[in-house]
Amino acid sequence: MGRTIKREADLLITDEKEPVKRRLRERGAAERPVELDNFLNLLARVMLHASASTMASFVAGKVFQKLERTGTLRDKRLHDTGTPSGLEDALRIAIAARDIHAEIAQSVWHLAESLLWIRGRSGPFASLNFEKAHAHSVIVGPGGLEDRADIRIGLTYMEPYSRFPDHVQRFSRAFLLLSPCELSIAGESWFSTGIGGVFAAEAGQSFAMRCTTTPLLAVWCHVEEIGR
Repeated sequence: MGRTIKREADLLITDEKEPVKRRLRERGAAERPVELDNFLNLLARVMLHASASTMASFVAGKVFQKLERTGTLRDKRLHDTGTPSGLEDALRIAIAARDIHAEIAQSVWHLAESLLWIRGRSGPFASLNFEKAHAHSVIVGPGGLEDRADIRIGLTYMEPYSRFPDHVQRFSRAFLLLSPCELSIAGESWFSTGIGGVFAAEAGQSFAMRCTTTPLLAVWCHVEEIGR
């Protein structure tokens, strides 16, 4: 019989309560603002937990390892692009869960008005209203609250009955869902997942995402520059 290997909650970060902050202290790096620090620590606890998929934890682990150093910190968005009007509704749905995902949603609420929100272009199989019914924001990465070039941690919001354009992933990316969602990865059948779903889509895989009666809110992360 094969030997059973127990996977620990964290792959690369050992302190599950404050993994990001602890590693910064060890490295002597500048500490982040409280709300950003809280968001990153909560996200690490969920994405690196034993219940998350192995691939998602692997991708997220590489991202959080790079957070041992800080980028350029700022406390204001660069342009007033407007927070999506339905974002509060999406956050309230997650907060009603009353668990760690509710804590993450509350931390996003505190950060939302400082974020730069942008809309991308439409594409194959996207809902007709997609360009007006979605928004993205980078929390850590180019143009984010922590501006840096090596990683991205971001948010995607979509209004009810929206479908994201089908596309091929350029980077391996890990996701945490703060809302119910339907997904199709690598051309496989659609499947449903609820609040707290953690999954990954690998580089080169096709990816499709849609929501129905409730808005979609997803947190995602990836390493931006391979080999660094």
